[in-house]
Amino acid sequence: MKVLFVWSGLSGYMGDCWRALAATGGIELKVAVDAKSSLAGGRFDAAETMRGIDWSDSLPSEAWSPDVVFTVGWHNPLCRAAALREWGGARKVCCFDMPWEWRLRKIAARFVLWRYLRRFDAAFVSGMVAARYARWLGFGDGRVFTGLFSTNISRFGTHVGGKGFLYVGRDSPEKGLDVLRKAHELYRSRGGTWSLEMVNGVSPDDLGPIYAAADCFVLASRHEPWGVVLVEAAAAGLPIICTEACGARHEVVNGNGIVVPKNDAEALASAMAEVAEGKRTFDLEEGRRLASKYSCEEWSRRVMEICKELCNA
Repeated sequence: MKVLFVWSGLSGYMGDCWRALAATGGIELKVAVDAKSSLAGGRFDAAETMRGIDWSDSLPSEAWSPDVVFTVGWHNPLCRAAALREWGGARKVCCFDMPWEWRLRKIAARFVLWRYLRRFDAAFVSGMVAARYARWLGFGDGRVFTGLFSTNISRFGTHVGGKGFLYVGRDSPEKGLDVLRKAHELYRSRGGTWSLEMVNGVSPDDLGPIYAAADCFVLASRHEPWGVVLVEAAAAGLPIICTEACGARHEVVNGNGIVVPKNDAEALASAMAEVAEGKRTFDLEEGRRLASKYSCEEWSRRVMEICKELCNA
């Protein structure tokens, strides 16, 4: 089976997933990545991120006919070009993590993008909140698949602890780092002793020891359609504090974490105190089990199931 992924930027976790898929028997995988136009792309070395993957920064020639084409979203020119090409009748899958929200742009997209979206046979989305949006956009239940974003959870093993709270991610407004800093200040002003480590720009291969040394992962995002870091934290056996804005909370945060309102430093500080003072018991093995559903191997299996289902329809 020939499969093409067309992506709007580089990311370490997608590189890991594509490598796992390429190693699957019975598949010929090609990846087209617009590494220059994406903000995410600038943070990764293309040669290393795409190591072992048959990839290019442009679409394959029309002489190569894939069976299934996965494209991400509708904003990137390369992805739009892939969606608009016929590909000899290949099945097309629209990939995204955007959640359902009562906002004019989200509602209007169903009507503004209908000519574009009708070219797709199915949607492959991050989780349940994005699946709801996919159904609003016109994809029927039988054409919506979840589990788009996964990671190499084998990096995260034995928990050591001793370094307090941990945040991993970009320093950008939607991540709510101003709220996180304020919450930690409140926690410390009330006698709390745990430190807060904020990590940005680290290679995925180096994340294992960072998670292992932490005692709790905190994600204070104002807007977080999915949040692969929550999968990583759960795989590392950490209790999690995250906001209600994090899409992955439904799938990854259960008995292993606390969900708080966004933009609420007081609630975040209280949750920090609960964790640090041992006022709540967490089922961290349940967290590892939930994270295991988002391994690269499980992602590869899902992709192959989607391809077979679409091609046999």
